[in-house]
Amino acid sequence: MRWYCKHIAALLLLLLLICVPLRSGGATPPSLFLYFNPDSIQNNLSGLKEAMDALLSASGFAFTFQPFTRLHDFDRAVRNDTPAFLFLPEWYLHQDGNDKRFKPFLIPVRQGAITYRKLLLVADDSGLTTETLADTTIAMTPVGKAGLSLLDEAIFKRIGLRGKELNFVTTAKDSDALFALALRQVKAALVSQNNLEHVGSINPRLLKTVKILAVSDPLPLPVLCYVSGAVSAGEVERLRKVLLAGKDGGKAAGIMEMLQIDAWRIPNAE
Repeated sequence: MRWYCKHIAALLLLLLLICVPLRSGGATPPSLFLYFNPDSIQNNLSGLKEAMDALLSASGFAFTFQPFTRLHDFDRAVRNDTPAFLFLPEWYLHQDGNDKRFKPFLIPVRQGAITYRKLLLVADDSGLTTETLADTTIAMTPVGKAGLSLLDEAIFKRIGLRGKELNFVTTAKDSDALFALALRQVKAALVSQNNLEHVGSINPRLLKTVKILAVSDPLPLPVLCYVSGAVSAGEVERLRKVLLAGKDGGKAAGIMEMLQIDAWRIPNAE
């Protein structure tokens, strides 16, 4: 009987080892690369995901790329999932203590600059001025408190306005804000200069339907970050090398073209 019980116990232990996989450190390793950049001209996020997943796989990474169109969904994934890398608006680092978790390791360069500008637009026949703008609706991509503070310093205070007193309608994409203005669904829009020029190159007549009321100071382009403590220094450096090689025609060249990134700059590098 004692012999029988020992064998039953051994069998149960074997089944337990088979059915319950061992975990290193008791946690599932991070596997996500999150992306959120509503001011980008890149609207084909499914194509971007396919290309980025292919790049990561070909480069030997196990991370899955997940782009987001809405700030709420991105913010929820940041809080509830286990990201390893993130491409996000620079202002996102300056709220909720994110700068303690997320460490920038590459900054995109576009046309020799690491900044871009926003344009405050109204219809070409509009009588609105900066003095009367507070009484109308402005379409723009969503920003958190830190983003609104950045816009206050970059444009609103200079023209006598305060962001928290304005009436905003948020759009998932920067181009949506532009089209909302062109279709007279709103009376003003705050859009990136790059997007206006891009859409105007496709449809020059659209440029004639709007006029610029104000131009922002330079705003930081989004940053590529890793999550502190969630990914090894070796993996960070490997991804950095893959992306840096893109400017010379490496595997990342196609991704850089899709995102209109000409080169990368290492933070704090001369």
